[in-house]
Amino acid sequence: MALETDGEGADRSQAHDWGDLADDGSATSLLEQALAVLPRDVEFADVRLVEAEELRAYHRHEGDPDERREYNVGIGVRVLVGGAWGFASRPLGASGDPAAAARRALAVARAGIGVGARSRLPAREGISGRYATEVRLDPFAVDDASRHGLLADVMATMTGPAAVRDAQAGVNAKRQHRHYADTEGSRQHQHLMESGAMMVATASDGHDIQRRSYPNSFHGDTAGAGWEFVLGLEMVANAGRVGEEAVALLTAPVATPGRADLVIGAQQVSLQIHESAGHPLELDRILGDEQNFAGTSFIGVDDVGRLRYGSAAVSITSDPTVPGTRGSFAFDDEGTPASRTPLVVAGIVHNTLSSRESAARAGLPVTGAARSDGWAYLPVCFSTHVHLEPGHGSLSELLERLGTGYYLDDNHSWSIDDRRVNFQFGTEVAYEVKRGRRGRLLKNFSYGGVTPQFWGSVEAVAGPEEVRNFGYPCGKGEPKQWGFLSHGAAPILVRDQRIGVA
Repeated sequence: MALETDGEGADRSQAHDWGDLADDGSATSLLEQALAVLPRDVEFADVRLVEAEELRAYHRHEGDPDERREYNVGIGVRVLVGGAWGFASRPLGASGDPAAAARRALAVARAGIGVGARSRLPAREGISGRYATEVRLDPFAVDDASRHGLLADVMATMTGPAAVRDAQAGVNAKRQHRHYADTEGSRQHQHLMESGAMMVATASDGHDIQRRSYPNSFHGDTAGAGWEFVLGLEMVANAGRVGEEAVALLTAPVATPGRADLVIGAQQVSLQIHESAGHPLELDRILGDEQNFAGTSFIGVDDVGRLRYGSAAVSITSDPTVPGTRGSFAFDDEGTPASRTPLVVAGIVHNTLSSRESAARAGLPVTGAARSDGWAYLPVCFSTHVHLEPGHGSLSELLERLGTGYYLDDNHSWSIDDRRVNFQFGTEVAYEVKRGRRGRLLKNFSYGGVTPQFWGSVEAVAGPEEVRNFGYPCGKGEPKQWGFLSHGAAPILVRDQRIGVA
């Protein structure tokens, strides 16, 4: 597909004569302006208008507080004519921008006719609707004193131990007005909000450096919700533990390399899902579209419905209809309605994460996973809310079933090959488990394996009461774009895994 982008997006300080994209009616008028200039020989076209505002605030140990706000608004138009795609995008700053973007996309498409394989889309009737994230407390309405006061309290508590030499705490929020229309008659309006927070403490004794984080590694945790999600994380209440555990890791022993049975905590399982289930089930990777950048997949088109991916305890589902997650929405970025889709059922691959075109090429169902980073990017196959279906019982019951082995959680490092087969993960913490009870804290723990063998060794998954959802950012595509998604997981019991020292 040929494409053209123009600029980074209109600045909020510009005069906007195109209306307010928080209003569905104003947005519809702009969508219609773009579609109206396209001729009858167009096989298909769609238009996306996106207005996005983002806020990030951070405090760092012995550093000045940092707060950043970003804003952009623009339009992206895809056109399919003569079997060739064209795409053009531009920031919105004047009333003629929608039509100009559509004309440019049409020109790009016509220039590509006869070049490469002919593209086609499965037929679909128009689908219209509206969706809005449920928000109780608008994060953009939180005053600066409350936001920075929370971060200051987290930092003061987390850095209490003298051996904590560096620390960071942050909050983030993003709101988007995403509007869609196509030549099939779809008219869709989505108003999305997300909020999140993070903290990380780094301890050092001059011989070793250890890190502890909460509520998720690296970027923290973000949900499809308002400021109430941040308050529910109880950041200050957890800050002391985070700092103390970072210090405790400095003198913790390491495990003896070899093979062992493991219970893996929900946070680490969520990353395992992302790297060794979400990515290899993206249909564009399966078809080879990502091989020049992010790799391919060990799963083939012919494996759908047949390949044993894991044990009977492993069922993985894509479900963006689950409310409150970073992967929640009503329509993907090419207008496909969100739906619950079983990807792996009792260990067997049943579906992929697909777009309309990739599904048509592969002869597989469309599963509504075409997503983009905004108006300036083409939709690609991205994870939605992809989660491991829970089993039965509590974490304590899973540890009792483990008997002797290790409990580990919270990712520290990851490595996986381009086909998503061979992997190794390091975790921030691990604990010896003897007779079903957690014992000594261990540091620098790692485990590795081969994806289908690992998932095939899952003996049990904890029950619904242990499920946690984690929001993630993910980079993909050329030009690179960020996808924002989520994974739900409960702890799992895995037998006979290779373990080592990270």
